[in-house]
Amino acid sequence: MITKLLLIFIAGFVIDLIITKYTSAVAERKILSATAFSGLITIANFTFLTIILRDSLSESVVSITVFAIGNCLGTYYVMKKCK
Repeated sequence: MITKLLLIFIAGFVIDLIITKYTSAVAERKILSATAFSGLITIANFTFLTIILRDSLSESVVSITVFAIGNCLGTYYVMKKCK
């Protein structure tokens, strides 16, 4: 269970980094990059949410929380790095 939660955390962190690259591509009007990142984000989110939601309700809640913490720390990392 710990290994799975660690992988979910890392996935949340990485997905947030991809979202940041997507946002940057949109802001810079890089159409092909933004389009590719958008598709990648959608595939990654649905893949991981499908994996998470296969568990029981209580395990899913924990997994979603860990995924969200990974997203939060991904945002924090990028925001601190870009200062």
